[in-house]
Amino acid sequence: MKQIYIWGAGYYVDFIYSVIDKTICVVRGIVDSDSEKQGRAWKHGLSIFAPEVLKEESFDHIFVSPQKYERIVEQCLDMGIPEEKLVIYWRDREAEGLYQNRAARAAESDKECAKYKNRLLNAPYEWGLKEIPRIKPATELLRRILAEKCSLCRYGDGEFEIMLYRERAWFQKVDIGLAERMREIILSKREDVIIALADNFGNLDKYKEEAANDIREYMVQSREEIISLFNRDGSYYDTYVSRPYIIYKDKEYAKEIFRLFKKVWQDREVLLIEGRTARIGIGNDLFQGAKGISRIECPEKNAWNIYEKILQVVKEKAGQDTLICISLGPTATVLAYDLAVAGYQALDIGQLDNEYEWYIRGADERIPIPGKMVAEVDKGSCANDRTQTDVNQEAEYRKQVVAEIDV
Repeated sequence: MKQIYIWGAGYYVDFIYSVIDKTICVVRGIVDSDSEKQGRAWKHGLSIFAPEVLKEESFDHIFVSPQKYERIVEQCLDMGIPEEKLVIYWRDREAEGLYQNRAARAAESDKECAKYKNRLLNAPYEWGLKEIPRIKPATELLRRILAEKCSLCRYGDGEFEIMLYRERAWFQKVDIGLAERMREIILSKREDVIIALADNFGNLDKYKEEAANDIREYMVQSREEIISLFNRDGSYYDTYVSRPYIIYKDKEYAKEIFRLFKKVWQDREVLLIEGRTARIGIGNDLFQGAKGISRIECPEKNAWNIYEKILQVVKEKAGQDTLICISLGPTATVLAYDLAVAGYQALDIGQLDNEYEWYIRGADERIPIPGKMVAEVDKGSCANDRTQTDVNQEAEYRKQVVAEIDV
């Protein structure tokens, strides 16, 4: 950490102190030539000293606060202080990276204002003052799957944005055909297909503050457009069934969700449809209770471009009693539905494996997972660290791959 003094206890000292980057600088005190100010306590536990203290103390920099700084520079040079130790905001505003970036500070301020504005605008829905769609809990969803062997089609922000013909997820470009299929499926009333929507419309107390703020921002911008896509009085369940950990305050909730998922594929033959770098279940026990695991590798990006080929290969490789689990972005929503129509049980499990990895690690935020693609972390790089992948696990994985589908 750089040791810092500020010269000048006048009008601008508060501003200069506020813009110093405290992550790399420690402010030791204030110096001023005015004898009436010397010896007084300033804010933040700092004191005001006579300039002579600089002859006795070691320091890295002096931040000069007055706008008329020329005389102070001369005084410092007369005291034998090298000019390279002087940092003058009014002359070199980004000097040595010691100040916080002004544009970043402005953006941070704007973001903070927007956060409170979104809270105000979203409050009537969170407080139950306005009607909202009813989203049934994820636990009810899983118990219904266990009892009825339903299929699952999930809709989150990525799916909604494609349905509104807007770009969002890096792993799937907007496609009119995909958008129209998802618009059709969300209105489906098939008894063997559960339609799940993000539980973002009402109270957000169960989510961590950062997640709740992100949801508010999106809902304020897009609420009415999203609601226009589905039946307001339809029967829907919580799409965050596949994201039960990282955004929630209560970590015990995730434990119950993962327990129920494991019951779903207990003693079942499971066929995983995944992006090439997903490696679902590798290195953890998420699918440990399954009778057998096989996999079909698909492209990491724009799987919809070869949708018919994927659908055909899945039908060729899956037995009628096989449980098909899909992690393939928005394409999974349509694939799960079409497989259900064809007589299979298919579940869009989204990022469930990543959530389970964070759960067993006790992670507080989304972090990279060695050997696996994490869509929200890797941001489209498709880079994976294979150096930390166990050789035996990799060999077992390759045995499970029954088909590889290229673009």
